[in-house]
Amino acid sequence: MKRFEYKVPGGKLLRAKVEVDAGRITFLQLTGDFFMELETRLMGMRAEPVAIKGQVVSFFTAHKTMIAGASPRDFAYVINQAIRA
Repeated sequence: MKRFEYKVPGGKLLRAKVEVDAGRITFLQLTGDFFMELETRLMGMRAEPVAIKGQVVSFFTAHKTMIAGASPRDFAYVINQAIRA
């Protein structure tokens, strides 16, 4: 399992744990000072940075989600960095 932790400058601490098998996300856990079900949206998708960023931004837009101290790009960043770890 790969992990990555990111402190958004002036904002939230985000943590990601991820497992990838055959190029697809098979496990994803996001933790921090927030609650949402973004992980279920990303399960099974290809572990590609551009695709992940697109899905994260789409999730935030569709659910009108706003988290003070972290942007959709911050979440995409921590997930992609965990995959690379």
